[in-house]
Amino acid sequence: MSKVILFGCGRGADVAYRYLKRDSEHEIYGFAVDEAFRKSDTFHGLPLVPFENVENYFPPSEYKMFILIGYQDMNRLRATKYLQAKNKGYQFISYINSKAYSIEDLEVGENCFIMENQSINLDVKIGNNVVMWSCNHIGDCSVIEDHVWISSHVSVAGNVTIKEYSFIGVNVSISNNIIISPKTFIGAGAVIAQNTIEGGVYVQPDAKCIFQDSAMFMKVLEASGKL
Repeated sequence: MSKVILFGCGRGADVAYRYLKRDSEHEIYGFAVDEAFRKSDTFHGLPLVPFENVENYFPPSEYKMFILIGYQDMNRLRATKYLQAKNKGYQFISYINSKAYSIEDLEVGENCFIMENQSINLDVKIGNNVVMWSCNHIGDCSVIEDHVWISSHVSVAGNVTIKEYSFIGVNVSISNNIIISPKTFIGAGAVIAQNTIEGGVYVQPDAKCIFQDSAMFMKVLEASGKL
């Protein structure tokens, strides 16, 4: 168990607080946020202090830090705050939901947030400052590097490497032996069957209306034996 300070007073901090409070042995002692965004002295009934001098309130020798921020600027904002806190001398916890499944202990870095209903195969390595939302599959021998965001219902096959500062949207499928290059953005529903380029953006075309009478469309499918 660690004594923990959470960064922020927005949705990320709220989610982290509620998950850690209900599904971890860590004890949360307060919050820290940039002074420009600190509109109150408390959050969730605990002290909310300026991040600029958080070490004066909660010294790194006694407290650890946890930072859950979104994927703004391709995860750079979260990485910046993580590195700033690290430079202040803080160590970090990681959170792995009790309902995330791996048959062996996971190799996970610091300041990671791994939510429920993951299926993580053997010999997977997860770096620092990684967020994995609910219900993903990560195939064996895959590597997720630092500062990556993986949304929900992502399917990653075996021997895949997802490099730093990448964003993987909901319902993405990544084939075997693929390298997702740094700063890759993959939008919802995309299928990736070849290596990406650094900073590349990969999105599925928008869904288009292909039939204007859904009831008639179902009858066509039934008549064709496809339903």
